Amino acid sequence: MMLTLSSKEMELVRSTLDREPNEAEWKVVDALWSEHCSYKSSKTFLRSLPTTGQGVIMSVEDWQDAGAVDVGDGWALVLKVESHNHPSAVDPYNGAATGVGGILRDIISKGARPIALLDMIRVGGLDAKGKWLLKNIIAGIASYGNSVGVPVVGGELSFDPTYTDNPLVDVACVGVVKASEIVPSVVRTPGLKLVLVGFTGLDGIGGASFASRKLSGMDEIGAVQIADPFAGKILIDATLEVRGKVEAMKDLGGGGLAVAVTEMANGLGARVQLERVPLRVKGMSPEEIIISETQERMLFAVKSENVQEVCRAFEDYNYPCEVIGEIVSEPRITFTYEGKVVVDLPSQLLLSPPLFVWPMNRKVRTEEVKEVSVREALSTILLHPDLGNKEWAYSQFDYEVGVSTLVKPGQADSAVIELPNGRQIAVKGDANQDLCEVDAYECGKAIVAEAFRNLASVGARGIAAVDHLQFGDPRKPEVYQDFVDSIRGISEAAKFFSVPIVGGKVSFHNEDKNGNPIKPTPLIVMAGLVEGKYLKPRVEEGWLVLLGITRNELRGTLFSRLFGGRGEVARARLMEDLLASELIIKAINESKLTWNKDINKGGLAGSLLPILASGHAVHINTKAVIGTRDLLSILFSESGGRFLVLTDDPHWFHIQASRKGIVASTIGKVTKGKASLFLDDVELPLEREVERYLNMLEEELS
Repeated sequence: MMLTLSSKEMELVRSTLDREPNEAEWKVVDALWSEHCSYKSSKTFLRSLPTTGQGVIMSVEDWQDAGAVDVGDGWALVLKVESHNHPSAVDPYNGAATGVGGILRDIISKGARPIALLDMIRVGGLDAKGKWLLKNIIAGIASYGNSVGVPVVGGELSFDPTYTDNPLVDVACVGVVKASEIVPSVVRTPGLKLVLVGFTGLDGIGGASFASRKLSGMDEIGAVQIADPFAGKILIDATLEVRGKVEAMKDLGGGGLAVAVTEMANGLGARVQLERVPLRVKGMSPEEIIISETQERMLFAVKSENVQEVCRAFEDYNYPCEVIGEIVSEPRITFTYEGKVVVDLPSQLLLSPPLFVWPMNRKVRTEEVKEVSVREALSTILLHPDLGNKEWAYSQFDYEVGVSTLVKPGQADSAVIELPNGRQIAVKGDANQDLCEVDAYECGKAIVAEAFRNLASVGARGIAAVDHLQFGDPRKPEVYQDFVDSIRGISEAAKFFSVPIVGGKVSFHNEDKNGNPIKPTPLIVMAGLVEGKYLKPRVEEGWLVLLGITRNELRGTLFSRLFGGRGEVARARLMEDLLASELIIKAINESKLTWNKDINKGGLAGSLLPILASGHAVHINTKAVIGTRDLLSILFSESGGRFLVLTDDPHWFHIQASRKGIVASTIGKVTKGKASLFLDDVELPLEREVERYLNMLEEELS
């Protein structure tokens, strides 16, 4: 019996029960108390995140499966992010596909219709293993999303050796629902019937525990769930059909029935008859039925008089729907099989795992500095796959389905989607493992600020976010220090921008085969409402204006990953981010720009790539850049609070920036011509770099 419980936790269970639990009970406790489900090493600090605010309808409370915010006219936006890191390392196709299926069910569990997906993928590189992982991850996401008719509208793709053994596969989803029709994930009163829809099989056995320990390198395929997107489509449609007839809904995700039943009961009790569970495989043991994580299943709490109507909606599709138990007032979770008690545990025990605060120690980080010329640095960074065009990946996804995608993936730094009430939202996901490796606190602030700027670049202002915190073993002091620091940074920035964190996830034990933790990789997914007009960027001839101060901050950047750290750490200056973002939104509404991009990965040079790839040349006067005079920093610093703007009215930006207390400088122009960067009148031909930018993924993966 493989458990993730410590000896102290096991002793606590024994003393609370005053007896030795049986094997099935140990597995139930192991699932409920796993890091994946209990947040036992993170909950103390997660409480510092701002989770309430104007427009918040549902946030991080009472085992709710997703957060919800008001978007006007009685409509709510439902938002959630999840990962399937460990499953994707073992079986990238099913790991990624079931990640999509799981996040979709989290959204429908609120009664919301999913309208958009985002995927954020991180692998080690474009060697044989990295290509195998990436091709199958993309194929898995595409297969599920395309089959159920939910568009993938954006995402991220990063290549870093830290993810060679432990890829990160994050999937986010947004949905819409009338605020008055939101369905809770928990019950408040006893007497409701527990209705299970979907077959239970042998896949995903012990998945929650699997996700709460490092990858062993052994055959762990049995812990990976198998995706069935066509069943997923039936589940979505039928669940939305009956949402008004159920009192609560939960997706059967990590921990299977054990977790879904216990969390839905929410301190009350439940009695479940396991022989009533529809099985995909004959002869499953009671323990396997309890902790199986087979996909495409939902658990409903239903009044007796509504059970028949609920099940009829699924039976029309020949989809199994059975009453398997009921909610009771006695606060105990009981599973029986053919009249015999298999599990009988107090609800309070299962819902109250011990919380841990582990030792912390700040890691001393040293970086080897490599001498490099401007020309070599420019070519190396522009050729890096992190900056490559992602069109090949997006082309695998049906991002037109639903006809609500207004700004499509790759067209801008955020996607824009039309809502049923005629308003538009922008969504974007951001992480920065380079900065987090150097300073997790600054990184926490910076990823929130970057997401806020990304939304502003299309005319939207952030209204809500979800986070996903991905780290190594929390029992390692350096890992835990970074984890806590990142939360402090995220919390500070979210409060500053008045963007509540309405949900999230923590993923620990992301390590390579030698036990080395991945670089800290917290991630933010933010949604915002367009304020007036939205921008669909287009590149044309015009003037380049740089908003913000460029600082000598090369540490914690893509440049430092490749050539070592110089200067200072790239720090978030939140007021500069806010003021510059407000100016961009104003410029969009007054039609003062045709294209803009916030300065992030690759610095100014990285931001020029889309212009160079559009059949234009770029002329830059480095002396006009306000701030540092160091040429490497001018080109590659990732200082925040900056946007690069293409306009025919640079004077307007100078005046407006001065009025807001920030700076704007006209640093160059864009002209028709071959892909060349004229740096202070010195021509640097970049045809090779642009060709690689445009075709990198297709050449490597097709």
